[in-house]
Amino acid sequence: MKYLFSIYFLFVAHVLCAQNNYFYINLDVNQPLSGNSWIGNNSSAKGARIGYRAFINEGDRFSLGVDFNFTSYNRYHPTEVFQNPGGATSTDYYNYLYQYGLTVSGQYYFPVGNGEHFFPYVGLGVGGNHHEYTQYYNIYSDIDKKWGFLARPEAGIVIRFVKNRSIGALAALHYDYTTNKSEKFNVSSFSSVGFQIGLVFMNRY
Repeated sequence: MKYLFSIYFLFVAHVLCAQNNYFYINLDVNQPLSGNSWIGNNSSAKGARIGYRAFINEGDRFSLGVDFNFTSYNRYHPTEVFQNPGGATSTDYYNYLYQYGLTVSGQYYFPVGNGEHFFPYVGLGVGGNHHEYTQYYNIYSDIDKKWGFLARPEAGIVIRFVKNRSIGALAALHYDYTTNKSEKFNVSSFSSVGFQIGLVFMNRY
């Protein structure tokens, strides 16, 4: 993982030198596609993404960035009886999945109109994903923590409300694929689709 973080720091150092850039903070709503035997098929609005992106060419067609995301999923199981060598235990329980992702990302923008207000884009992020599989029952909990590779293609739009003003909005659809799995809880690789929307703070001349 130390090599991955070294790449992150190099990207951050590069983008901080750029003149045209933006920071965003978004609500991130996700729907699991695979690995949902652990947390079910319910979508989760308990997610957020923050990131920083900077344009790297004169025409503002390409940007590089760093993105961090967090999502929490949970699933309730009614009371069951569990047999063990010392007897039996009867309890209800919750399965939780806490997901933390960190990616280096690149975007390509398509000009719309006069190029001052609307910036549609497609992008790809790659990096690492940390999963905490946690089972809560009675006053006890059982945890399995795993790292994995994360790939995230996405398409979205950056909107600038008023010319020469810094605040705007960002909306995007994304697909997350990660190699995280838990042998302890019999969970294979995990994937999801998500929608994010929030605010953008621009430094653009």
